[in-house]
Amino acid sequence: MILTWNDIIDLNKKVKENNFDYKVHLSDACGGQSMWIEALSGKSKPEEIESLSLLIQDYFTGINAEVVFSWDKKSFWTKDRAQTF
Repeated sequence: MILTWNDIIDLNKKVKENNFDYKVHLSDACGGQSMWIEALSGKSKPEEIESLSLLIQDYFTGINAEVVFSWDKKSFWTKDRAQTF
């Protein structure tokens, strides 16, 4: 699945609506798309990242996409990309 900037804008709106002080960024390169989470306060808290990752999973489920997270849940990508490596 190819994500659009609008998908990331919509996701960031949901992040803000749920009072998370984080922003999701999209990196798009020849090898595929990946996303990473920025703590706007400068410090991320593991319990917040865990809750935020659930919100992100729910968002992507809603647009018929699955995401795979890195071990620290601060980076993620769509599942179809994960299967190509």
